[in-house]
Amino acid sequence: MKRALLILLCTLSALAQWPTDPSQNLLICDHTGEQALPKTAATSDGGCYIAWQDLSSGNYDIYLQLLDENGVPQWDNPCGLLISDHPQDTWLTDWDIAVDLADNCILAINDIRNGADRDITAYSISRWQEFIWGDDGLAISDNDGFEPDPRILPMDNGDVVFAWQEETSIHVRKLDSLGNDVFNPPLITFTQANGVSIPRLASLDNTGFALSYLAQQGTQFTSPRHLYVRAYNDDASNRWAEAGVPIMTQNGIGIQMRPDLVNDGNGGVYVYWYDARGNVHHCYAQHIENDGAAHWTVNGLQVDLSANELQMSPSAVSTESGLALFYQTANPNQTQGGVQAQMLDWMGNYVWDSNGITVAALSTEPCFNVRAFKQEFAYAVSYSQYAPGSATSTILRASQLSAMGEFTWTPPITDLCTVVSEKGRPYACNNNLNQMIVTWPDARDGDMNLYVQNVNYDGALGPMLTQPPTIEIISPADNDSFNTSAIEVEFDVEDFDLTEMTGDGAVILQVNGMHVDTLHSESPIAVDILPGQNEIVAFLVDQEYHALVPAVSDQITVHYNLPPPTIQITDPTRDTLVFNSPITIRFEVENFIFPDSLGTNHVRLISTPDPPETPTIIDLFSADPVDVPLVFLHDHMIVLMIIRNQIPEDPLAVDTVMVTYGEISADPRPDVLPTSFAISSTYPNPFNSTLVIGYDVPIESNITAGVYDLLGRQVTTLLDGTRSAGRHVVQWQANNAAAGVYFVRLVAPNAALTQKVLLLK
Repeated sequence: MKRALLILLCTLSALAQWPTDPSQNLLICDHTGEQALPKTAATSDGGCYIAWQDLSSGNYDIYLQLLDENGVPQWDNPCGLLISDHPQDTWLTDWDIAVDLADNCILAINDIRNGADRDITAYSISRWQEFIWGDDGLAISDNDGFEPDPRILPMDNGDVVFAWQEETSIHVRKLDSLGNDVFNPPLITFTQANGVSIPRLASLDNTGFALSYLAQQGTQFTSPRHLYVRAYNDDASNRWAEAGVPIMTQNGIGIQMRPDLVNDGNGGVYVYWYDARGNVHHCYAQHIENDGAAHWTVNGLQVDLSANELQMSPSAVSTESGLALFYQTANPNQTQGGVQAQMLDWMGNYVWDSNGITVAALSTEPCFNVRAFKQEFAYAVSYSQYAPGSATSTILRASQLSAMGEFTWTPPITDLCTVVSEKGRPYACNNNLNQMIVTWPDARDGDMNLYVQNVNYDGALGPMLTQPPTIEIISPADNDSFNTSAIEVEFDVEDFDLTEMTGDGAVILQVNGMHVDTLHSESPIAVDILPGQNEIVAFLVDQEYHALVPAVSDQITVHYNLPPPTIQITDPTRDTLVFNSPITIRFEVENFIFPDSLGTNHVRLISTPDPPETPTIIDLFSADPVDVPLVFLHDHMIVLMIIRNQIPEDPLAVDTVMVTYGEISADPRPDVLPTSFAISSTYPNPFNSTLVIGYDVPIESNITAGVYDLLGRQVTTLLDGTRSAGRHVVQWQANNAAAGVYFVRLVAPNAALTQKVLLLK
């Protein structure tokens, strides 16, 4: 459990912010005793979390602080928030930090709270100092094995993946934002003949991820290791080869080497490392595309072909079209060191010189702790360099290259810390303002106190002279719903002058991808939306109407909910008597959209005779008039009903009329009865499923009717029985018949009639 927070000496100022002087870096913590193994991770608003292990109590406790975009500490607790004071060994192993989709800080630490074997615990801490996964964290592992160096991967859907080594096995566990397991069972565990180690993670898409690792090739601690990559889906199933994709299967990867990987932006990964094959240190890279196959040179593409030079400890970032790498260099006897860089395209071609770009030339003050970052369309590196004449004291530096491999800062190297002092290993991150943030332990005043420094996109230290522009749609709110197509959009623009002609530019407003207006003020604007879901986007452009780089935009989703649909039969206008068949039905619909072609939304017409006969059912995909056959001397209830997504609209949207065909209620008229046996109609003809056959019977008779094919074979019998004098109809449901020509044949005692019909499919 965390014990009560001790009030310790802390000289931090509440008004602290990013320094502009590299000899006056920002002090984060000056507790008595050292601060070690700092970690930092950027938040979405330009700030960052900084975590470290603090020895002020005699135990390596875990502390955390939150800085805003100006470098101002946000938590008042002296030197940050105590996360864990569980016992540690007198020596430390590595740990990890990340920020999830909700800007919560995720920590994965190991300690001996449950015994001397070291188990892993994860914490989720909000910017409001809430312990989301419990005050004492969430046990990621609790077993008898030794488990160092856990790794964290936040996913774009809010989940978090953890990977770690236990003795000779690797475990993977995935949690949602509340700390619930995503996998069932919770763990992926695997090993190989002589053990596996050094897991590293990279996302593939919203839920899938890849994991690189080393497979021991012998039983000795110094035995060579081979490099593999596995990939998993959200249900823990294997996305690529279950046994892993082989990346490097020659000898040369030693115990000090830590291969890593990054997402290629297209469902694959770039893997990068250095090894000593042939007893010479060189950096290598491999591209695994989304098919799970390694597509570059077998056992890796050598990143730098410089002669008489060693390369080590690469750090890399994915680019729009490939991979940018920075790495340490040394002469063959390693008395000099520097920093080089290389860009590879997705095919494995050298974009920069095949011998790389020199960032820091070889000198007797070697460089190390190289860390690469992507800053919009440029690529930056931070690194440590020994001070002249010293083998213990260092300074910290940074540089930036364009996509063409050219230096973008003047001078090309920026000093982050010029204080010559012994320093612990720095840790760096890059925020969405394209600021590099580096934190490190520094013994300039005796103890290893914790310092941090930023460097802006232009290479300058300190707060940004001008804040980046922002735009926010403040009304309507995201996911608002409306019952009208006309709405008003209001937005707020900061640090950007909208004055026409003399200002910085304008606002472009789009609805559903269509340009609505170009605006030079923040006045609300009326827009029209469509039924259903609508996407509204506002973004800033310069005076030439080019989108800003980086893009500055905001987007919301709104919904237009139509009033309930209605349907009305307009003709016939009331219950009526008719003397012809078919009858034409006309109707109108409101608040209902027919599909462009046959789909799930339509109007269903049902005509039901009384006395009962087979009803006529017609599905209508437009509001055009429709002809409906009637049965002579029958009442008909004609119903029109709106169907949405294959089911009746709820609540029902219907209209009904009653139609009587040829009914004579007074003064019978024999002249309306048929005078001869005849087939009066075949409707429609051609037809595609249902044929309605009308026939006249002059006197009560026994009638048979059937359908025959071209070979004279009877396909079906339609009727066989006595029919009264009058006009009648019978239907042929031809759903199971093949398309083609058929003959309808009606037989009375003294006559036989035949009619040709055409069935279409």
